[in-house]
Amino acid sequence: MKVLYNNCYGGFCFSDAFLAEYKTRTGQTIENYKTIFRRGRQSIRCDPVAIAIVEEKGSEWASGSHSSIAIHEFPAVFDRYWEIEECEDGDEGIHFNISDAFADILHTFMETRDLPALESQYAAIMDAKKSMAYLSC
Repeated sequence: MKVLYNNCYGGFCFSDAFLAEYKTRTGQTIENYKTIFRRGRQSIRCDPVAIAIVEEKGSEWASGSHSSIAIHEFPAVFDRYWEIEECEDGDEGIHFNISDAFADILHTFMETRDLPALESQYAAIMDAKKSMAYLSC
């Protein structure tokens, strides 16, 4: 799973060029401060078209003034257990609720007894946990 976040002081904001390109590709208009939700798959931050544009054109091109749009990829096991946190003056971090993710995979295992799935998801959480520290506020 990939998510867009602001990696500098100033706040999450797309450039006019990005907004025009997004409208060309989707037919939809983004109003920066009304449609940018902090979490969930319906968020513009998880939109595959928005992510593809940032990947193709680059952060500098896609970022609005006083913004630096970045992409972070993380395991699907955290699909429901992440949120964007504004750290200070618009700089953002991604917070992962590891305890809830662990509880969910354990609960699923208790229902299904699917040990390979449990082991795989546990390994994904532990691997991701090692690389997450720099994304926190």
